Amino acid sequence: MNFFVLSAARQHLHAQPALQEKFVSALLTPLLVGDVLHLYVTLWALGDEKWKVMNWTPMLWMTFVLGLSLMIPRIAWHLGVGRYVDKWDGRSFGRGAKD
Repeated sequence: MNFFVLSAARQHLHAQPALQEKFVSALLTPLLVGDVLHLYVTLWALGDEKWKVMNWTPMLWMTFVLGLSLMIPRIAWHLGVGRYVDKWDGRSFGRGAKD
């Protein structure tokens, strides 16, 4: 789903970066919240065993590796890494833009 929404936003909204940012934000914000909550609930469910990482099963390791590998790019996007941000890039494509 991520691939299709991000591809469609890039393809159909390439001339409107401000609108593209809103669509991508609407996708990535709930996914980031879900990533954080998923890792939190997983740690919470482990109870006292959460700090005994040497005893974690391969499935538990994969849960954390996959969760972090999905969460880190989403955090980076929200921090502005690799994306257009008008207040940082000095251009405005929103209301009242002067190009």
